[in-house]
Amino acid sequence: MIFSARSSVLLAVAVAGLAVMIETEPAAQEPGSVRGRVSIGIPVTAKRATSTYSRSIPAVALAPESELRHVVVYVKDAPKTAVQPMRAEIRQRNENFVPRVVAVTVGSVVEFPNDDPIYHNVFSLSRAKTFDLGRFPKGKSRGERFDKPGVVKVFCQIHSHMSATVMVFDHPWFAIPDEQGNFDLSGVPPGMHQVTAWHERLGETTLPLRVEPGRPATIDFVLPVPAQP
Repeated sequence: MIFSARSSVLLAVAVAGLAVMIETEPAAQEPGSVRGRVSIGIPVTAKRATSTYSRSIPAVALAPESELRHVVVYVKDAPKTAVQPMRAEIRQRNENFVPRVVAVTVGSVVEFPNDDPIYHNVFSLSRAKTFDLGRFPKGKSRGERFDKPGVVKVFCQIHSHMSATVMVFDHPWFAIPDEQGNFDLSGVPPGMHQVTAWHERLGETTLPLRVEPGRPATIDFVLPVPAQP
């Protein structure tokens, strides 16, 4: 078969174009990232959660962590993705859960060590996870595996003022901000997303954000504080 010079040029252009498409297609699918900062305008003074076994809320001091450490930032409309299980810990110390908020992937185990010289009984009646670890003394720890995504509220059956939250995700795009409120979500799929900052008592604030391939997107949250009566 004999090719003309014109045919050779057209073939070369077609091959070059195909090579450019093959080379640029992965870049178009490259994930981006979401980074930003969370701030809370005034100190949180809303009532703390209590168990259904007591209507009174004892005057117990809050755990010493910054309120910003009780925030979880996550991509709300993220697709379900295969994730690696994690191990986390919520200690029982001075009749408080420390920390009061943890975020983990589906299949993760959360341990509940008891540091107090008294018994505790960790339990939850949440739809995403119902469990009861029973009573156990100082120096002992019991754990629970969280196999469904959702919000799991945790209490102590003996001390009704104790409460914590386990946020369980079926994707990896979530983070708890540092004590300055900074967060960074890496490997986020490109496109329009709903990004949420959730606080254990202030609820959630959700903002739209476009994530470009291979580029960081910035979003800042100022969480609303309910008006005091």
